Amino acid sequence: MSAAPGEAVFHVERLVKRYHEEATAVNDVSLSVAGGEIFGLLGANGAGKSTLLKCALGLVRPTSGRLQVDGLDVQREPLEARRRIGYLPEELRLYERLTGWEFLELVCGLKQVECDGAVEEEFRYFGLYERRHELIGEYSLGMRKKTGILAALVGRPKLLLMDEPLNGLDAESMRRLRLRLEARAADGAAVVLSSHVMGFVERVCGRVTILKKGVVAASGTPVELRAQAGLPDEAFDDVFLHFAL
Repeated sequence: MSAAPGEAVFHVERLVKRYHEEATAVNDVSLSVAGGEIFGLLGANGAGKSTLLKCALGLVRPTSGRLQVDGLDVQREPLEARRRIGYLPEELRLYERLTGWEFLELVCGLKQVECDGAVEEEFRYFGLYERRHELIGEYSLGMRKKTGILAALVGRPKLLLMDEPLNGLDAESMRRLRLRLEARAADGAAVVLSSHVMGFVERVCGRVTILKKGVVAASGTPVELRAQAGLPDEAFDDVFLHFAL
């Protein structure tokens, strides 16, 4: 059964991921993200963000704890849960011998959705329409990142996991991404955004959780985090560093 509007689309309960006895990547982390919400998942490199997202996708098996996507237990129903997720990885690897359009056709096939006018419109929106039949191997870094974003948006997933989506994007592309994420949230999707661009995070995220060495160091709205840090007027980078280091 799908989550009702306003209920948690992404739920993490006491998640632990231990790679061996001396290396715990995620340690007793709990969080919930509702439909209609853009949620920031922050932390320094190695804080556990990407591990948490990979656990949500079923790519990494947690040591203990529970994850749910749109009411589905990720451990028990991994394929069905994954169909409801759009994922942009930090380390984006695309098929360079495919054209942009062929790659999106492949993604549509995997997600069992039509590669139709909605996909074509996304190519137009992100400025890739005229280059859609060129090989991805000929794309710039920004074009590759936008192609990955398009793949994550395919099928209007209930949960969007965006791991460092801004790398390689110019200011106009960042604005278009912001507007697209806000539109998807307005349609009821839950968006989890991991980024080091703190100005973007503060602007688009209603709530933020900051991880430090695998545990939750702080959680709240950007305004609440500023108050907790005692930094009401500083750049949000300083607020982040106050909790993350």
